[in-house]
Amino acid sequence: MQAAVLRRIFRFGPLIFAVGFLTPLAAQLIKAAGATPPFGMSPLMTGFMLAMLIAIPAQIRGRWV
Repeated sequence: MQAAVLRRIFRFGPLIFAVGFLTPLAAQLIKAAGATPPFGMSPLMTGFMLAMLIAIPAQIRGRWV
């Protein structure tokens, strides 16, 4: 039972990694650089968009590289 649940969770590993690690990292980099996000978005939302641009192809292909 637990193995099946973990298998289902880890299937979405790239998306979980992007939301949990890449999104805040990108937001902090945007703030540190003093860059203004486009369309009046917050740095966190811009970081989320950048993280998803990286993670969705990784999720579809099944690998990061």
